[in-house]
Amino acid sequence: MARNLWLAGAVLVAFFVLAPAPAQAHDVGATLLVVSATDTTVLIDAQIPLTGIDFAYDTALDRDPASAIAERGSWLRSLIGAGAVLTAPGGASWTVRVDGLTADRVQGRNTVHAALTATPPPGTGISLVQLRWGAVTDIDYSHKVYVSENDNGTIRLAGTITHYQPQLPLQRHTPLAHRVSFATMPATGFQHFRDGTDHQLFLCLVALGVARRKQRPAATVRRLGLLTLGFTIGHSVSLALATLGWVTLPSRWVETAIAATIAISAVHAARPALPARTELAVTACFGLVHGFGFAGTLEGLSLHGTALVAPLLGFNLGLEAAQLAALALVAIPLWLIARSAAATVVLAAAIAAIAISWVLQRALGTGNPIDGFVSTVLGTPERLALILLAGALFVLAVSATGRPKTSDELPAARPR
Repeated sequence: MARNLWLAGAVLVAFFVLAPAPAQAHDVGATLLVVSATDTTVLIDAQIPLTGIDFAYDTALDRDPASAIAERGSWLRSLIGAGAVLTAPGGASWTVRVDGLTADRVQGRNTVHAALTATPPPGTGISLVQLRWGAVTDIDYSHKVYVSENDNGTIRLAGTITHYQPQLPLQRHTPLAHRVSFATMPATGFQHFRDGTDHQLFLCLVALGVARRKQRPAATVRRLGLLTLGFTIGHSVSLALATLGWVTLPSRWVETAIAATIAISAVHAARPALPARTELAVTACFGLVHGFGFAGTLEGLSLHGTALVAPLLGFNLGLEAAQLAALALVAIPLWLIARSAAATVVLAAAIAAIAISWVLQRALGTGNPIDGFVSTVLGTPERLALILLAGALFVLAVSATGRPKTSDELPAARPR
């Protein structure tokens, strides 16, 4: 078993090293918004994945994009127009018009390309505006919207919109170069990990495998620290390589491989069999894979070049802070679950099933019947921690019920 896990990890890494790279990695299914401004209007160039619309609104636009957009153009205009809400500092709403809809393809995925024009109320300037985006994110809690601003041809990150953070302030009077810096990126990195259920499940499996070895507390903490460090080094290397543009990989391959690492790790967590050094090496290699997924946030937003070393460092620090916070939430529940072999197998099997569904969805581009359930139940680290805590309490209850009674708990013998 140990040899098979090692070979699987080696093949996965070799796949990344030897594969051709026609496209850059990017989060699967994210909406991209590029905001620019004239003297009197704000223009929004939107790329919305059709798979995201299909999932959220039970449509089938992705099967034949051009025909579907032509037939359902009126509905799409209404959906996108209602989803984009701009307000002035006083709360007055802007007028939003959808000027054009076309079928497009971005990062290997079919999208609807929409051009929107927003006009402020009379007497209101455009120096400060609040953008709220609800198309897809109002329904799909896991969907992300990356907002960039076009400043005289330079496209830079402005922020991220999600179901839980649907609004983003845009300050047109603030130079973008001053806003995309080391100080602004930790929050982006922190939120990116929070939104990545796949990354969180992988981290849980690493901790579960360590707890399953049933070592002394000090040895367990030391082992978990080493594996987390190995994973961090691995994803930091690939994050830097991808963000600086030195290595580029197709997003479908990246996201599929991330799901595959979770499935493999689930098998190992159920029955840890790798030697200590081998386990550390495999975890670092899997970190390389996940790093290309993290890099999607930066690569897809045109954050390139050595001038972005400081923002890259800030993003990575935010990522690590989120990782440590997630570990703090799940470490004790996982340690309690690991006390039961049956509970460990059940948890690992459930995560493996989710990972396999992701592999099929991302590799083949098919629908995923459990995606909505997973997004709802495990949409945040806090929800994941609550699920694990419930499992841990159940294990404790079963253990307390089935343990033999001590002499103090036995009923007193009747006098003869």
